[in-house]
Amino acid sequence: MNTDKITLPDFLIADLYKECLVDLDNFLGKQKKLTEENLLTEGGVTTSLSGKIKFLGENVKNITIVVNQPGEMYLKKEDYTFLINILKACQLNPADIAIVNVAEQDVNYTAIKDELGALQILLFDVEPSLIKLPFKIPAFQIQRYDGCTILTVPALSALNKPDSEGKLLKTKLWNSLKQLFGIS
Repeated sequence: MNTDKITLPDFLIADLYKECLVDLDNFLGKQKKLTEENLLTEGGVTTSLSGKIKFLGENVKNITIVVNQPGEMYLKKEDYTFLINILKACQLNPADIAIVNVAEQDVNYTAIKDELGALQILLFDVEPSLIKLPFKIPAFQIQRYDGCTILTVPALSALNKPDSEGKLLKTKLWNSLKQLFGIS
């Protein structure tokens, strides 16, 4: 018997790999694979199980990034690119997060916590009161509340400036992110 080529029946393969083998085409409902470019322009929308909150990303690590960008589905391209670089520095990727634009939908903290299972929430240019949090948080200060860690930050466009003010804001953000994600 030649053991170099053994064919296993489908049911046996499925049984062996039931928790780690996924047919993504069927899992995603035969969605077309979205590139970084058309995620923003065509709306690579993922919604929570209840279908109420629209967000960009896969929310693998239950990190919710809340932005306030009127007229944009999620983010301007340059802000998205800058955010991706921030994620890389934190050893994260776009699949780990959910980006929610509060300018385009009515979202509150309870919905974010319940529907997205948020463990960390980063508020970029979003006052805590806008998502119905009962308190204020100074910029770059980490606040724990209701089993969630929240960080408020200025707008991505303010952070992404090449001047000394932009560099100072990026330094403050990086120090907060190191603390938030336990980066040394």
